[in-house]
Amino acid sequence: MTKRIDFIWKAIQTACWFIFAGYCVQTGAVLFNYVFSLFKPIATHNLHLGLDLTELYNKSKLVYTLILAIIIIISALKGYLFFIVIKTFKALNLVKPFSEKISAIITRITGYAFSIGVISVTSQQAIKRLSESGYNTGISERYYSDGGAYLMMSAILFVIALIFQKGIELQKENDLTI
Repeated sequence: MTKRIDFIWKAIQTACWFIFAGYCVQTGAVLFNYVFSLFKPIATHNLHLGLDLTELYNKSKLVYTLILAIIIIISALKGYLFFIVIKTFKALNLVKPFSEKISAIITRITGYAFSIGVISVTSQQAIKRLSESGYNTGISERYYSDGGAYLMMSAILFVIALIFQKGIELQKENDLTI
């Protein structure tokens, strides 16, 4: 690889590490603050980066728990998705990129991206209905508002997974021919 491509490759890997770390911190912070708020309700005023669900906590602890569970699940799935992406960088051989291992990893990433998208879009609609019913969900939508992007990403990754499968077939044919 040229120096420029190598630099870009390392920059993308570094960005993935930062994103992974960010989602891990976010998941841990929201989870910790949720558990803490069960014992000290004053913590509901600032759960994570200005998320105030005090009114919701006082109105319905079940809905409060549901919204925070959704936020925690989506955040954890996003973190795990980037962990798998980081593993892909380590497993990828640029000389022979079409391998069963990489194909399986891309298929796994596709599944997780699709799951995140479906959960986000479903959650967005459910929490929108809760808001219309009089529940104040605060700024919780920022945690699940990118569901459409993850659905689109899963569609693109599905096509890439198909291309990788075809590449594996061609590479095996080429190895048998020689």
